[in-house]
Amino acid sequence: MTYKRRDNNHNEIRDALTKAGFWNWDTADLGNGFPDVLAVRRNGSVILLENKMPGEKLTPAEQKFHDEYPGEIAIVYSAKEAIESMIA
Repeated sequence: MTYKRRDNNHNEIRDALTKAGFWNWDTADLGNGFPDVLAVRRNGSVILLENKMPGEKLTPAEQKFHDEYPGEIAIVYSAKEAIESMIA
């Protein structure tokens, strides 16, 4: 298993989700393309969040996961975008 680094905005995004009342779980250590955060919207639906710094692109492993995962994934570059993805 390959472990990935955390983007500099990772904690800011997770803290904002928690502060806004959204249940979330840090999955960044899973690696192998799995997104950084598993979050649950207020209606109970699950969304995976891939945290990126502005200008960063998905790695090949992340792109493969995004292409194959049948559920919802959002790429977020800020805490504001993470919150917006939760109320979409």
